[in-house]
Amino acid sequence: MKHGTTHCPSCAEPMERHRFDRHQSGAVAVDLCFPCHAIWFDQAESLQLAPGGVIELFQAIHRHGDAGRRPLEARLGCPRCRARLRHTNDFSKSGTFVYYRCPNGHGRLTPFFQFLREKQFVRSLNSAEVARVRAEIRQVQCSGCGAPIDLERGARCGHCGAPVAVLDAGAVEKAVRMYSNAAAKSAPDPEAVARAFRAMNGRDRDAGTRPEWLERFGGARSGADLLDGCIDLVAGFFD
Repeated sequence: MKHGTTHCPSCAEPMERHRFDRHQSGAVAVDLCFPCHAIWFDQAESLQLAPGGVIELFQAIHRHGDAGRRPLEARLGCPRCRARLRHTNDFSKSGTFVYYRCPNGHGRLTPFFQFLREKQFVRSLNSAEVARVRAEIRQVQCSGCGAPIDLERGARCGHCGAPVAVLDAGAVEKAVRMYSNAAAKSAPDPEAVARAFRAMNGRDRDAGTRPEWLERFGGARSGADLLDGCIDLVAGFFD
C-alpha cells in the first residue's frame, strides 16, 4: 500500500508521484524529486518497472529538464522512518551503480543517473570518444552530481567518481521495441528509432563525421551534460 505524500530525503520538499508501467500488468507509483534528480522507490519497486515504464520515466525527466539540480545532502533520512540512509554499491551488467537505502527496509533513494545505469541504459565513453569530446567540448557536467569534469585531467568526476557517460543506443532500441509491442500504447516506428540510434552512435555515418550525441553540442556548449542531451533525443521520439 502506497504511503501519503513523500518528502525528499535530501531537500525535504514534497516529491511528485508518478505511475509507470509494471511488468505483467498494472502500474508502479514512484516518487520523484526533479530538482534533486532523485527517485524514491518503496522496497522492490525499481525491479517492477516494465521497459515501457522506463521510457515513460525518460519522458518525465525530459519534461522537467529545466528544473536545475540541487546537490544531494550529506545526510539523507528515510521518508518513512527517518533513519539515516546508507550509501550502497550494487552491480548490474553495465557495472557498479549507487543508491541510498533505508536500513529498516522501507526503500531507497536513487539518483536519476544511477537508475539509468542500473537499467543498463547508460554506457561510459570509450577512450576514443573521450578524446573526441575533449577536443571539441573540453569540459562537461557530471551526470551523477552536476559537478564540472575537466577532461584534460580525466574522464571521471573528481567529486563523486562517476564516469563521463551517454545513453547506450542498443539498450534504448530494445526498450523501444518492447514498448511498441504493448497494447494500447502510442509509440514511434521501432525501425525508425533503430536507425536514429545507430546514427546517434555514428554507426551509419562515415568515420570522419560526428555522432548525434556529440553533434548537438559544440565548443560553445562547454560544461554540457551529455546524458541529458541523449535523454532529450529519446524523449523527442515520443512527442
